[in-house]
Amino acid sequence: MERSATARGVTALTCRGGAALFADASSVPAAGSAGRIAAAAVESIAALVGAPVPVLWAEQRHGTTSFVYGQHAPLPVAAHCVGQCDAIITAEPHVALLVLTADCLPVALVGEEVVAIVHAGWRGLAADILGAVLRRIGNEFGVSPGQLTAILGVGVGPCHYPVGTEVREALAVHPVAWSDWSVDGAVDLSRWAAGRLLALGVPPGGVLRLAGCTACSDRYHSYRRDGAGAGRQWSAVVLTPR
Repeated sequence: MERSATARGVTALTCRGGAALFADASSVPAAGSAGRIAAAAVESIAALVGAPVPVLWAEQRHGTTSFVYGQHAPLPVAAHCVGQCDAIITAEPHVALLVLTADCLPVALVGEEVVAIVHAGWRGLAADILGAVLRRIGNEFGVSPGQLTAILGVGVGPCHYPVGTEVREALAVHPVAWSDWSVDGAVDLSRWAAGRLLALGVPPGGVLRLAGCTACSDRYHSYRRDGAGAGRQWSAVVLTPR
C-alpha cells in the first residue's frame, strides 16, 4: 500500500496502478435508488482521484457474473449501469467501477494494468465469485493473482452474523488459507474471503482487510441492523497508471 487518506466520508487507498475507495454512510444519500447513489458518488470520486471520471455500476444479483469494460467509446462523466452482474473489470484507465453494499463485502482487486470491483455476499462467495473473477482477469488480461492486491472493505462481522448449517457447508466447499472463519455458528465473511484469495494465489502481503462491522456502527448502513429500509454505501476502484 502506497498511501491512504480519508475525506468526505470516503477512505481512499492507493496501490499498484489504482485507487480503491470505500464510502461510509455519511457520504451517500440517506435514501435512494442504486442509480441515485452512483450518481452522487461521481463528485466524491473525482475529488479523491484528482479528476472527473465516469462511474460504472451494476444491478447486483448475488451471483458470479462479471462485466468487462474495454475498448468502448469514451463515456461522459456520469454514472452508467452495465446491467446485471456482481463484478466489473477493466483495463481502461480513469473509469471508476462501483458496487453498493449493506453488510456484504466490497472487494477491490488492483493491478498495474487491470482493476476489478466485486460485490461479495455469502451466496456469491459460496458460488466462488472471487475465483471466477480472478480466472477471467487471467484469461482476458494475462494477469495472475500474484500480480494483484486485494482490498476488502467493511462488511458485517461475525459478532452479528450467526448463520445456519447450510451457509457454513456451502462456504466450506472451497479451499481457504485458514480454518477459523466460523466459530460458534457465526461466520467471518471477511476472514473467509481473505483466506480464499490467498488460496487462489494472491500473495499474503497483497490482501488487506479494513477493520469494522457494518452492524456495529452507525457509520455504515446495515441490512442486518436496519432491515429492508437500510441504505447502501458505495465502494469503487479506478485504474490510475503512473
